[in-house]
Formats: sequence, structure tokens, C-alpha cells
Amino acid sequence: MLSELVRRTPWGWRRGTVTSVSPDGWILLDCTEDGAGRAPVHAWHHLDLSSRLRPGTAVRLHQRAARHPDAPLGVGPAALAAAPGVLDELVSLHVAQGPPPVPDPVPLDSWADPADAVVIDLRTREPLDLRR
Repeated sequence: MLSELVRRTPWGWRRGTVTSVSPDGWILLDCTEDGAGRAPVHAWHHLDLSSRLRPGTAVRLHQRAARHPDAPLGVGPAALAAAPGVLDELVSLHVAQGPPPVPDPVPLDSWADPADAVVIDLRTREPLDLRR
């Protein structure tokens, strides 16, 4: 079910590195934040993953699968992925503390008003008037 939820919302993966894993299921990740540096993520899994997730292991975290609307941002279910041989399938986590999920991408058409665009004729090197 988790893989289906992630497939339906493919946007939202965050890169990270395992900092520590305890036998009682707690995992500390050091994740990258676009433009904001690093963000720690403290999560829990019901099984001991310490034999597979070693400190320094590269992982990806997806926090957009399903979240209770009343939960604080950055808290709730998540999916963890790693290279084959480390984790052969997605692992479900509960994020206890961390950054909010990666926001939706901005649609390209909202970046700029086409009326503000400058188009240059490469042959003449003159600007074209698109308002005609």
C-alpha cells in the first residue's frame, strides 16, 4: 500500500544520510533542504534496521504518502528507500520530528508572464514584438 501511495505522489523525495540507528527502531537522518542546508529527521520503524542501515548510508525519504490533517508539519508517515542490497523495498517510517514535506512543484506557467518575455530573432539579433 505504501508503494502505491508513493507512486501516486512521486514528487517529494528528499535525499539524506543515516546518522544513527538504534535497535529499538529509532533512526536519525541528516536530510538535505533545497537552499536551506541540512535538516535532521528523527523517525521510528517497528523493526530493528541497524544491521542494514549503517551510519553514512545514502537514503531517500518521502513524507507525502498520507498525513493526518491535524498533525504538525514534519510529523507523520513516511517512506524510506535505499540502494538495493541495503533495503530491497520501501520501508514505512513514522517521522517524530523533522522538516515539513517537500512542497509541490511550481507550475512552469506561473514563473513568468509571457507578456514580459523578450524574444530575439537569432538571424537579425533584434527583439521581436509579440503583441502584434
